[in-house]
Amino acid sequence: MQRRFSWSALWLMAAALPVWAQHTGHANGLVGLRAGPSEEYRRVGEVQPGGTLQVYGCLDSGAWCDVRSPEARGWLPAASIVLAHGALNQVVPKLTFSLDAYWDTHYRGREWTVESERAYWRDHTPGDSLPLELLAPGEGVTADGVQSLARRAKAETRAETERTQRERAVIDRAALNRIDADRRDDKIHRCERSGSQDDAVQSCISQARSDYEQSVRQRCENSRNQDDALQRCID
Repeated sequence: MQRRFSWSALWLMAAALPVWAQHTGHANGLVGLRAGPSEEYRRVGEVQPGGTLQVYGCLDSGAWCDVRSPEARGWLPAASIVLAHGALNQVVPKLTFSLDAYWDTHYRGREWTVESERAYWRDHTPGDSLPLELLAPGEGVTADGVQSLARRAKAETRAETERTQRERAVIDRAALNRIDADRRDDKIHRCERSGSQDDAVQSCISQARSDYEQSVRQRCENSRNQDDALQRCID
């Protein structure tokens, strides 16, 4: 009987080992799941109090841990995690955070994983918050001359919008110039077929060309906010 009990106990312990190795736990309160180990990273989910967690590891600092909730994969503050077995800082492995590798693996295809947003975080030290003035939406720059994230995003958006407007203006202007050129050519052909004296024909042709050039110049002058090179526009 004693031997049978011992074998039963060993079997139960062996069956339980994989569960322990998986580091299951739960959240001790309502907490946001983040795309990286900091409150400033995007929220990718929410874990309810008592929500089941799969804990993969924590940063060397022990402040943040990589987990999976029933909803998504992401990072939680270590203080919000309660393991089913053992102390968090003793049983889970230590991890490092690589933004590109992590986002490509777990968030590929989401619109906020674009290069412009990744660039903001590549120099970010995991577990450390960015300076408040760097995150602030205010105008100007920080003491070390670095623009705030909001300011940089705003500037990049403005630059992209202005570039698109310039390109659109060039395309529209070229289309209108082609229309005017066709009208000029039609008028010149009419002048040549009019049967008038040579002087009258040449005067008619000169007027057609002058009207075209004046129209193009006027259009270029009106668009100088988009293209300061007036002569290049006319040419």
